[in-house]
Amino acid sequence: MDKLKCKYILFDLDGTLTESHPGITRSIKYALEKHNMESPSLEELKVFVGPPLGEKFMEVFGFTKEFADEMILTYRERYTTVGKFECNVYDGVKDTLQKLKDMGKVLCVATSKPENSAKEVLDHFDLTKYFDFIGGDTSDHARKNKTAVINFVMESMGIENKDDVIMVGDTQYDVLGAAESGIKCIGVLYGYGQKDKLEEAGAYILAEKPSDIAEMF
Repeated sequence: MDKLKCKYILFDLDGTLTESHPGITRSIKYALEKHNMESPSLEELKVFVGPPLGEKFMEVFGFTKEFADEMILTYRERYTTVGKFECNVYDGVKDTLQKLKDMGKVLCVATSKPENSAKEVLDHFDLTKYFDFIGGDTSDHARKNKTAVINFVMESMGIENKDDVIMVGDTQYDVLGAAESGIKCIGVLYGYGQKDKLEEAGAYILAEKPSDIAEMF
């Protein structure tokens, strides 16, 4: 495949830049138990890493939208104070981001995580310096899916040529959200998604490790 020419690269956070399941799964468990519900194992709760939480609460537990929104607020009680820092940056991510910056690429974050939490995580792990813009969900959960977040980032950056931007993410939600926004998506295989689901969703190309991403450009 020819080298990608896109100037703007939008990165997912959880499962793409950071291995973040410990804080997310423990906070899901906290929310369930606070509402007197039995929690699946932390391993089983990994399905919550990546997709919008409200959608996943409704899908996995059959919650109504109203109760899913309530569960998100309870989840954030633990996540925003403790859970957001219970993660690690994947090996090779910082080198990859630096190489892309050196190529003149404009890097942004497009995450379903609340924007304030995303910024704090990126600051904590010294990743903020690589990004020109960080976009996520709002405190009142107004950007309810990945498409809304991607559109917000592109509008904020004044991106009009969709052929000049590409998404990078680890789940089918990233791929589908990108497609709905009219852009392609690189699917990463080292995160929390599955290869078959990334391919089925229409990932443009797959990366086995962070360094593969830089080589694509």
